[in-house]
Amino acid sequence: MNNSTRRECIMSMYEIYPLSRKLVFDTFDKKKYDITRTQQIIMLSLSISGTLTMSQLASKINTSNEQATRAVAQLVNKGFIVRMQNPDNRRVINIKLTDEAMRFMEKTKAEILDDLLSKFSGISDDEMVQMKEALQIINGILKRVLK
Repeated sequence: MNNSTRRECIMSMYEIYPLSRKLVFDTFDKKKYDITRTQQIIMLSLSISGTLTMSQLASKINTSNEQATRAVAQLVNKGFIVRMQNPDNRRVINIKLTDEAMRFMEKTKAEILDDLLSKFSGISDDEMVQMKEALQIINGILKRVLK
């Protein structure tokens, strides 16, 4: 395979990323939760991953440790995140969602799912099967690239 095909794939990623992000976060924003995009991404990441260190979180959401720390501090103040000292290394701080925040995120993810199901209702079943298969392939490839 030549680099032309690889370039086309990368260019398609440039186009897909903002579209998929807009689909998810526009629904989140409609709910008027007074949470920034970075905070939304942090909460979604923690709702999927559970407990993370600050460095793991910053890496996962592709931001600096400083920006992640500021956003987490605001979420701690809102009662959405708790900080815990890592039992194996006292210098490392683990973070996780509070029980209240987990319930909030489960409700929010259900609302996002309902909204997206509505938006995709005009797409045929065959097209949705094709999309599902394509996304599974894309996810697998991206995970291999990131290793």
